[in-house]
Amino acid sequence: MNNKRRRKLTPLYIWHRYTGLLAALFVIFISLSGLALNHTDDLALKNQYLSSNFLLERYKVQPPTTIKQFRAEQHVITQADDLLFINNSRPIATEALLTGAVKLENFLLVALSDALLLVDDNDQVVETLSSLDGVPSQINRIGLNDQQQLYLFSNHQMYHLSTDLYLHKVNETVPVQWIQEEPLSKNTQRSMVQRYKSNIISLETFLLDIHSGRFFGSYGVLFFDVVGIILLFLAFSGLIIWVRQRR
Repeated sequence: MNNKRRRKLTPLYIWHRYTGLLAALFVIFISLSGLALNHTDDLALKNQYLSSNFLLERYKVQPPTTIKQFRAEQHVITQADDLLFINNSRPIATEALLTGAVKLENFLLVALSDALLLVDDNDQVVETLSSLDGVPSQINRIGLNDQQQLYLFSNHQMYHLSTDLYLHKVNETVPVQWIQEEPLSKNTQRSMVQRYKSNIISLETFLLDIHSGRFFGSYGVLFFDVVGIILLFLAFSGLIIWVRQRR
């Protein structure tokens, strides 16, 4: 009688074993990704981004529509759509347009269409001058005169930035060498496109999408349904095996 019962339970044992292996792999992955998401700040997942072209294509990340670049001595400032790159530092998100950059004494001044950014030697923005500081909107260009004094042009009006970072209107004609946009080679454009795309999807977003199944779209929902059915099968088959063994 015992041998007959064992023969009857053998197929159930086999199915229980292999579906358990599949479910175990899934549970391990979900557990690891969940642990990582619980410590997203400690692991700095928000500051790490996907660079794999395969994954970026899966997210349908598009290249930037416009790229502008200015050079100020050894500094390179580039804008790709809504991301501003200052040398090799992390990009800054901005909706304003880059209009120029100059090196002034101990800091770099980056001009946007509605603000002026003061950047230190570590490529960190230490101060932002906006409309609250008298900076006009729609800055078209910036430049330096022969005394290396900064001027900017906005709405048909010229302004002078004093050493105390205060803007004064200039009514007379002043000879200014306006900063010109730097032409980009094809290699530079390709490099900036890749750099732009590699700063769109954070590792935190990727893990969240994988953890929830959204990364796979509609197939992800179906996959999670299948895994749910497998886990239910394991629960019921394990219960049946235990009950019959008890008998």
